[in-house]
Amino acid sequence: MSSPGGKVGLQAGLAPPRSGRLGLLSGVFVPVFLSVMSILMFLRFGIILGRVGFVGIAGLLVAAYCIDLLTTLSLSAIASNGEVKGGGAYFLISRSLGPEFGGSIGLLFFIAQALNTALNIVGLIDCIRLNVGSAFPHGYWAGYGLQTAALVLCTGLCLLGSATFSKASKALLVILTLAIASIPLSALFKTPFHDEALGVEFTGASWDTLAANMLPQTSSSHYHGLTTFRDLFGILFPATAGIFAGASLSGDLKNPSKAIPKGTLWATFTTFILYMLVIVSLAASTTRDSLLANANIVLLTNLSPPLILAGECSVTFVSALICMMGSANLFQALAKDALLPGLSVFGRGSKKNDDPILAILLTHIIAQVALLANLNRIATLISMGYQMTFLVMNLACFLLKIGSAPNFRPGFKFFSWQTALVGSLLSASAMFFINETYASVAICILVFLFLLIHYLCPPKRWGDVSQNLIYHQVRKYLLRLKPEHIKFWRPHIILLVNNPRRQTRLIQFCNSMKKGSLYILGHTIVTDHFDSGVHEARLQQQAWANYISEFTKIKAFLQLTISPSVVWGIRNLILSAGLGGMRPNIAVLGFYNMDDLRRSDPVLTIPEVPAAAASRAKLPPNAEGKAPLRRRVDTSTRLLAGTLPTDVIRTEGMMSPTDYMIVLEDLALRYRLNVAVAHGFESLETPRAGSSHTKKYVDLWPIQMSAEVASDGKNVLTTNFDTYTLILQLGHILRSVPNWRRAYSLRVMVFVEYESEVEEESARVRALLEKLRIEAQVHVFWLAAGHLGTYELIINGQTDNAETEIIVNEALKHEEWWEDLQSFRGQSDGRTRNQDTVQLAHIIGSTAGRPGVYNPHEEGSSDRRRSSVTEVTEMPKRPDISLLSKWGVNVGIHTHHLPEDVLHEPKLDEALRTIAECSDSDGEQGFDLGDSAARGPKAKIRTRPQVPAHGFRHPATADLRVHIDLFDRGG
Repeated sequence: MSSPGGKVGLQAGLAPPRSGRLGLLSGVFVPVFLSVMSILMFLRFGIILGRVGFVGIAGLLVAAYCIDLLTTLSLSAIASNGEVKGGGAYFLISRSLGPEFGGSIGLLFFIAQALNTALNIVGLIDCIRLNVGSAFPHGYWAGYGLQTAALVLCTGLCLLGSATFSKASKALLVILTLAIASIPLSALFKTPFHDEALGVEFTGASWDTLAANMLPQTSSSHYHGLTTFRDLFGILFPATAGIFAGASLSGDLKNPSKAIPKGTLWATFTTFILYMLVIVSLAASTTRDSLLANANIVLLTNLSPPLILAGECSVTFVSALICMMGSANLFQALAKDALLPGLSVFGRGSKKNDDPILAILLTHIIAQVALLANLNRIATLISMGYQMTFLVMNLACFLLKIGSAPNFRPGFKFFSWQTALVGSLLSASAMFFINETYASVAICILVFLFLLIHYLCPPKRWGDVSQNLIYHQVRKYLLRLKPEHIKFWRPHIILLVNNPRRQTRLIQFCNSMKKGSLYILGHTIVTDHFDSGVHEARLQQQAWANYISEFTKIKAFLQLTISPSVVWGIRNLILSAGLGGMRPNIAVLGFYNMDDLRRSDPVLTIPEVPAAAASRAKLPPNAEGKAPLRRRVDTSTRLLAGTLPTDVIRTEGMMSPTDYMIVLEDLALRYRLNVAVAHGFESLETPRAGSSHTKKYVDLWPIQMSAEVASDGKNVLTTNFDTYTLILQLGHILRSVPNWRRAYSLRVMVFVEYESEVEEESARVRALLEKLRIEAQVHVFWLAAGHLGTYELIINGQTDNAETEIIVNEALKHEEWWEDLQSFRGQSDGRTRNQDTVQLAHIIGSTAGRPGVYNPHEEGSSDRRRSSVTEVTEMPKRPDISLLSKWGVNVGIHTHHLPEDVLHEPKLDEALRTIAECSDSDGEQGFDLGDSAARGPKAKIRTRPQVPAHGFRHPATADLRVHIDLFDRGG
């Protein structure tokens, strides 16, 4: 039976070194030969032959050796790929597939080897009992006592060290070889006899006897079809599975990379020939009834029964020694690697040769318990352990080969990924063929041990094949990745970060919003000296790597760039971010901090823009310079409580307002990215798992600014519907994160101009949300309610709040249309009605062709068609918006509600089925998607950032966009 050893670990350098002292013959061939030549050949081959015939046992033997051969090819390939230290199969698997696979398989193989020790001890006592007969002590506990004595003797010899075993193995090999050779000689030269008392009929070599034993006897009570083959294969397989015995002594070999492949293959081939010779001899010389009647048929039909008894005792005793020593070495190596806490004590060895004393005693205890079980039951359990090890060994070789690892260059060339794959499949199939229940239990134990080691084992730098395989597959599929279809759109975020401590909450927020997509943290190092910048970049790469993987544990990539300015650094970041088909489609950056600008240059005079009363009343506590008061400690607060790895890196100075606007223009207009400006995240409470929350809201403001343009005599509605649905999409993604779903609910906030439109717009938005499968509350506001001071001032020229007037005048002071409107309103009090109409006509005429003012016609001013307002005689002194509209003057905030056909556009259905079509820019497009020719020229919309309303909102909707159109009603 095979038995891996173990002489490797993180502490191997501290242990006394073992010098290689075993060659190919004594270190590999002899151990494998003795381990494969099992006691089952003497005690079970006759019974298996009697039940399924020569063809049946030969088929089972060929199947078992096919698995052995394929596994030996994989073992030889891995063993010849560089240096092989002690540890046997465990070392080879763990250094190929990683500590989880290596440790879990190592533990299972250790148990299988310990059980194999018990199997050989039971076989030894059975041999003695069958030959001694009535003189043998009767009773279960008497037999158990003799088995215990034999196990203690075996343990004592193992404690003497591997050198003692090596000296005795050659003598035992001679005895076993003579015993096996006597079996075919007895078939040829022993005189036929028939002993009715023993139930044995020996015919000698006979074609008739061979023909009678050729096929299974289906009418026999011992034959039950496929079930018989399954049971017998589980018993037979351990008699062929000792191919790891040579690898188990890898720490004691002079040249393991060459000795293991050659010695294992030659021993496997030799044992197969001998097994087939024994089977043919028994089938040709002994009747079927005799094979089934007596398990000791090999001894009873031999020329020299004492030689067979000596062979039986030698093979069982040597196999027990190999299994005990191999399993102890394996467990010692596993303990030295510190895969599980509490096992390090078993890693200690003797001072002289580092022999695994404590591991040998542990193996003795496991084998002692296993002696209580039945021989056949033990053999089935051992088969599961071996098959599982063979499966993973072939899998390791397969993954190394298909992963195209440059350093996988084995000296053994007689293998391929096909042989490794077939070996894996055959091993897995054999497990379930033997016993599906035991196979399932073995897999469950493997998974349990895998997870246990994964969570308890400290990181190991062994370079397992999984990393190579991941690299190979990632590169392969990145090359195949094409621009994603709209159905599978997801946010690929690049967050521009300067100071991670100040932006920790924003970093956490974007990590929640990425939805399993690309997430990049971009940082620019500003320097005029490249050499010093490279040194700083290396320091920052390590600090950021610790911050991402070890501290915050977010799933993000780092992108650093060195540049003489922040603007060019960000340009380089955007151009180089991503790989292949994975590139960012949303750029997130913080809102410009005017307070920092004032502090950075006290001489600079920057006026304060007064906030609206409602906004000022709801400002967060830290807006007035006070520390925020939190009712609980959120995730970001815990992160900020200690020292961050990035605290040691250099942060850049703040950007100038001009540079900030250049960056925004580059991102939105030149790179065509969706741009999100983050404001107020320093006061955001990020939810955490396992805590109770007061229900809060994520407010989505999908403001749909729109305008009517005309082309070819047809009016077309242009709209930012992409932005509208993008905001809904991002809100839904954020709430799909479990922590956010428990803490927050979605609210969609939309507005219309008049109260009469509220109910209709609410119904449309609800229908849209239902079709998009987004759960959210809907709130519709109307602007003409008299509560919005800016609206009342711009539209009706009325306000009772001086601060509102200051805000509006400050925002629109450079707009010509606003100056003209103010002039018109200021002069109307002192003029007659006719003068008012003349002045209004003059305003309309002077602004009709002005850039930024809507004018659907390109003809000259003399040809413009408009209604004559000079003919109006009932002109009030303070005309309101309704009267101006009646005359053809549109002065208003366009808040077009969703068109009725938005839910029924056939070309929009696919986008709606997957939340929304999200383009890379906020381009304007008509709802009439089928008629591109009908799209008129885009009206230029002037926008001014207003004071954002209080409440948590998506950054893209933080600004109130206002556009005012003055156009004539011609045509």
